[in-house]
Amino acid sequence: MVEDILTKHNLCILNNSSSTYIHPTTGSSSAIDLSICSPDIFLNMQWKTLDDLCGSDHYQISISYGSIETSSAVPSSKLHKADRPSFSNEASKLLG
Repeated sequence: MVEDILTKHNLCILNNSSSTYIHPTTGSSSAIDLSICSPDIFLNMQWKTLDDLCGSDHYQISISYGSIETSSAVPSSKLHKADRPSFSNEASKLLG
């Protein structure tokens, strides 16, 4: 049923297979909590469980938006050095 809803509404699951629940009696763990988002933000989301149960049987979940790692480098390209005729010729050979 959950899969049908996700598919019907084009939604994404953020979970990474980490356990989110510990059974209080047996100590077994499972990933029963789901975090869901739209596909247009999916690649910018970070999802993780925190180590401390804080007295609960569910791990806290941390969800953040944006890149955790930042870089001060400015992206650049060297398109002026591209050998377009050679690339086109090679691509034609491989695809032709």
